[in-house]
Amino acid sequence: MQVGILSVPYDSGRYHERMGLGPGVLFRECLEPLFLRRGINCRHEEIISKQLHSAEIESAFELCATVSHRVHALREEDCFPILLSGNCDIAIGAICGCGAADTSVAWFDAHGEANTPETTTSGFLDGMGIAILTGQCWRTLASQIPRFRPVPGNRVLLIGSRDVEYEEQRLLSQVGVRRIQSVTEVSMVTSSLRPETNGCYMHFDLDVLDPDEATVNQWVPPGGMTLEEVLQVADSIRAQVPVKGFGFGSYDPEVDESGSGLKAAIAITELLLPNSP
Repeated sequence: MQVGILSVPYDSGRYHERMGLGPGVLFRECLEPLFLRRGINCRHEEIISKQLHSAEIESAFELCATVSHRVHALREEDCFPILLSGNCDIAIGAICGCGAADTSVAWFDAHGEANTPETTTSGFLDGMGIAILTGQCWRTLASQIPRFRPVPGNRVLLIGSRDVEYEEQRLLSQVGVRRIQSVTEVSMVTSSLRPETNGCYMHFDLDVLDPDEATVNQWVPPGGMTLEEVLQVADSIRAQVPVKGFGFGSYDPEVDESGSGLKAAIAITELLLPNSP
């Protein structure tokens, strides 16, 4: 088995700042030691913006385009892709690289990720990932990502969300995104993904975890899933739908003082690696 790891060390267009530090730490302290221990052939590449002074929006879509190219190339080489990104919205590039036209999505996140430029009160682009993915905003820029197709909402599972604004709830409901909170719920919906897609991409914002388990960024709300629940849900999905790739976003190592977030990332990676028991 070969694994290709793509690190995208940007947070809101800023290189190696705040959550932009997360990919490097996740690779050095989590994935690289794990793969060495298990004898897995691992290739690592850092994705760098070509623009020295790009704006946040320009940077995000440029990075998504590069990630799509690289994920597609890795899969063509029969190399399993893992994405480490400062922002969650870069997962759109990985999904496109897997083939947005025939890929389902399991998005683990405490938040709705479904704001648009018209509904956001913060202006935070990284709160629009699912809205962009489902074709509800930034359509012109999204269309420039190689292999982008709006993913129908009924092919997206939003898992563990608990801090969702009213307008986000409306959008998620309107496009048919299914919100999942437990293993019981996920087992009832994943079988319906199989006729429409040939695999699933899994995205993990570790703020899906209860802060008593891990605090990984400054936006972790109260409540949330235990690591065991996250693993059970992910395992239930992979038992029914092939996993094309997965990734972690929005991890800030300076917030994860206990290292619990790193341990969670290791556990998830061990579960989802191809040929895992």
